[in-house]
Amino acid sequence: MIDTSFIILGATGLIGSAVREHLETLGARVIPVGSKDYPDRIGAQADVLINCNGNAVRYLARQNPTWDFEASVATVHRSLFDFKYGLYIYVSTVDVYNAPDDPSRNHEAVPIRQGELDVYAFHKWTAERLVERFAGRSVIARVGTAIGNGIKKNPVYDLLNGHPLHMSLESELSLIDTPTIARCLETIIRARPEREIINVTARGYVKLRDIQQRLGTPVSLAPGAEEVVHRYNVNTAKMARLMPLPTSWEALTAYLECSSMRQP
Repeated sequence: MIDTSFIILGATGLIGSAVREHLETLGARVIPVGSKDYPDRIGAQADVLINCNGNAVRYLARQNPTWDFEASVATVHRSLFDFKYGLYIYVSTVDVYNAPDDPSRNHEAVPIRQGELDVYAFHKWTAERLVERFAGRSVIARVGTAIGNGIKKNPVYDLLNGHPLHMSLESELSLIDTPTIARCLETIIRARPEREIINVTARGYVKLRDIQQRLGTPVSLAPGAEEVVHRYNVNTAKMARLMPLPTSWEALTAYLECSSMRQP
């Protein structure tokens, strides 16, 4: 049981829905907020606000930076003042690191050279600074590539559904299943943080080619995708001190097994 009230922004999304389900299972009082009912929820109050909202697709940010700013920065700024809360948790991304493939250079205390970030990462980094400036008590959870029930985008989704990939099969991904994200956030909340940044992702990485071989699905690439190689190997030592973490391959396996159980 958890005797805490929550506002969850993006409560119908991939991460938000998993967090909502987990907290409700624990008996928490949850106020879900989506884009359609956001205006009606303004002024709501809770012990903890968890912001799972925002754009989660890098290539869309490149295609339309103005739209991405609204989705990933302006919405965060408004939420900081539209609701009343004791603790604000912002679900960010490990993409804010300049070296996401080097654990010695992507721990939570490493300085970030924001001028070298692409549009997607810079907007997430900017939203983080707004949270630090205006939220009071805050947690910035830098999350890896999320997979779970209701997934609608990212390379794993594309492979499962025969959609063109927007990155090379040589890419190495830091995966995290959404039930584990929910448990991580619960664990962080129970630790009663004041101002924290913490990487929330699984240990190690999985090569996209290995995922494709496991699934046995055909592959198509979007124009230019072969030249886009992303590599992640994120420092998870801080989160691992609070709870055990799966490997990225274990997170993938848990998601695929759960998905197969849901199929008729």
